[in-house]
Amino acid sequence: MTDALQPALDVNARQVSCTVSHVAGRGHCYPGEEVTFYTRVQLRAPVPALRLRVWIPDGLLPVRFGAPGEALPTVVPGPGGRQILWDLDAAAGEPAEFGIVARVEPTATDRVLQTRATVEIEGREGASIGETTAVAVAAKGSYLRYLPALYERDELMARFLMLFESFWGPIEQRIEHMHLYFDPRMAPAKALPWLASWLGLVLDEHWSEAQRRQLIAAAASLYRKRGTPQGLIEYLSILGEEARIVEHRANNLVLGGEVKLGQSIALGTENVPHTFTVILRGGAPSAADDAQFDAEFDARMRRIKAVIEAEKPAHTGYTVRFEAGPDARHMEG
Repeated sequence: MTDALQPALDVNARQVSCTVSHVAGRGHCYPGEEVTFYTRVQLRAPVPALRLRVWIPDGLLPVRFGAPGEALPTVVPGPGGRQILWDLDAAAGEPAEFGIVARVEPTATDRVLQTRATVEIEGREGASIGETTAVAVAAKGSYLRYLPALYERDELMARFLMLFESFWGPIEQRIEHMHLYFDPRMAPAKALPWLASWLGLVLDEHWSEAQRRQLIAAAASLYRKRGTPQGLIEYLSILGEEARIVEHRANNLVLGGEVKLGQSIALGTENVPHTFTVILRGGAPSAADDAQFDAEFDARMRRIKAVIEAEKPAHTGYTVRFEAGPDARHMEG
């Protein structure tokens, strides 16, 4: 690594009042291909002014830039590479995102090229924080190893095979990592409904992505507990509802000479067999007016009822009640 890649001073991040993230769009590439470097700067507190300095080493040729407001950087050539400089606004708030598209230059040997993004604060000498990323550049296509050794010296063949490798490489990576598509923690968000269909789940469009992933991951455990109070409590907790369940049974069963049993007779008074109450705590929707409150409350109750209807035993009835707060209503099912 050249001296230009070393941070100016090792300063505590709290002193700098910002964070910087710097990543490459791909980890492996060939000469002639383009790679994008993404940099995000997040200010945690106002500062006088900032300068973003991105070091691009020789072997990578910057061809396009992206920045908030389409601001153009200053490119400063130097020994061993180039420095890309942006002067940033000092306001804290939303992160500022920058992009540099660089073309990989020809090389005779395999190389690892490192770039570094550093944020410097005006008026604070040495107050900087940065992050380094790297890309591996292969001089020749890996497909050459499948051909006789004499082709190793054929530069035209090496470049020709690189074309096919660049086309098929992403497809091969998908095949090699196919198992990740079946992991609810790693699968693409668009694949979650498809993955849920394998488990007989229907995902509500109002659920967050995190809730969908958690529900799919817990599906096997929830199926084993289906129809039980604990299973329903766990299902509701995934949706952000803290609940407890009260099952209703006979309160005062008395048998004597005057008792007559029959199809229409229930044992005990105030007895509602095969029913339960779901008591929810906290999380009451807040609204500025009654109309908005009612709309939020009704939407929430519909989601809760859909879960209970799917998870409860078929022969049971239920009541939903909120313990305290302005939404102290109930719903029967």
